[in-house]
Amino acid sequence: MPACATAPSRLVIVATRTRLGLGSLLSANVTLVSCPSPSANTRACVLLTMVVATAACSSADHGGGFNDAPGDGGGAGDSSHADSGAPMSADGFEASRTACINKINALRATNTAVALAPYMLEDTATIDTCVDTQANNDQRLSSPHNSFINSTPACMWGSATGFAQDECGPGYGTTPAGIERCLQDMWDESLKPNCKGCVGCTAFGGACPNCDPSGMLGYECGHYVNMSAPYFTMVACGFAGPPPSSATAWAAQNFE
Repeated sequence: MPACATAPSRLVIVATRTRLGLGSLLSANVTLVSCPSPSANTRACVLLTMVVATAACSSADHGGGFNDAPGDGGGAGDSSHADSGAPMSADGFEASRTACINKINALRATNTAVALAPYMLEDTATIDTCVDTQANNDQRLSSPHNSFINSTPACMWGSATGFAQDECGPGYGTTPAGIERCLQDMWDESLKPNCKGCVGCTAFGGACPNCDPSGMLGYECGHYVNMSAPYFTMVACGFAGPPPSSATAWAAQNFE
């Protein structure tokens, strides 16, 4: 799969999967990876997993459409923590993980179009290690979201019906300052002309007029859509490279 640095256009469709159910259940799962144009001032890439369903039965499809196996995350019984104080991360990325959740929630608090509750941080040892592994694998392969798409490993932790991932690629690093700069660049997508409709949009996946999550019509907005989503409630922050931080390593943010 092509990396952002070698993408020939603004949009790279890595995988598109449509699953048609039987009877009254119709679900379409679409996985899009979008990369900014080479002239963009951000080097982040976004994965947006959209689950669209109309169902009149009780067996609604859960998950991102990558496979039918359950995720290897911490499970519904694991405890999660908000952004009060520093997380006690066994992987050694406490400072960067604290910067990740605090920056995301500080940005969400600036959204006056719709009230956004702070994200809870999923920081169990199982999920921290899992998302770290995704970021490491993607960096090694120079292929954003490769692990997320292929569930190698899968890092879901609850019973969410939709999942998404943002990823900070080359140029940001995993220092707290680098993470904050990457997240600010993602949030600033909302200032682009073709992203104005994303502000205040409550539809899943940014399905609102003048909101272009995957960059089909110009600058892509998907990072902002994930960060400002009212339908996600939690985020897990993972980091490649050695702890406590690296100037060149990648970082991933998984949303549920």
